[in-house]
Amino acid sequence: MNKKKNIKLPTYNCNVVIIITDNLMAVVNSLYKRLKHKDVFDSEAEGVLITLDIDNYYIVLDIHYLSHNTIAHELYHSVVKVTEDRDIVDEESQAWLMGYLTDEVYKFVDKNKLKIVK
Repeated sequence: MNKKKNIKLPTYNCNVVIIITDNLMAVVNSLYKRLKHKDVFDSEAEGVLITLDIDNYYIVLDIHYLSHNTIAHELYHSVVKVTEDRDIVDEESQAWLMGYLTDEVYKFVDKNKLKIVK
């Protein structure tokens, strides 16, 4: 099972792609292959942020560990990376982006009737 949402961020000229899956390792390795990344992902992570360029940021979340903590953790990484890549250190910009992405992820979770684990 893979659920995917592309969030366009015109202000930052990039996309954040959210993928929720029941096979994190396979999805990450498939992304690596498609993006011509040489590494192999073999971690037992609950989620991961993949940033191979400054145009697309991939947040991959394992459905078995889909918690508020995991979502917040990976969103934080994405906000830091998107803003760092653009030399933005303004906390208000970062906070706005965090709020926007959080809202979009939870709409996506609700729309797909996915369960948040405790």
